[in-house]
Amino acid sequence: MLRQQPKQFSFHSVLYNKIPDNHILKAISKVVDFSFINILLEDTYCKNFGRPAKEPEMMCKLLLLQHLL
Repeated sequence: MLRQQPKQFSFHSVLYNKIPDNHILKAISKVVDFSFINILLEDTYCKNFGRPAKEPEMMCKLLLLQHLL
């Protein structure tokens, strides 16, 4: 029989697994839930007209990363 090998989901998951567990960004990700940002800002984005906006949650994470560096 063929040996079961773990499947690689994406290139990003491989990179994420290379980050040490005690890294500051992993610690922040475990402690802070950024999903509230999308809920707070969903009324400020038009869903029917124009180009889709970047996800506000991702943008706030990028701003936090910029501040930390």
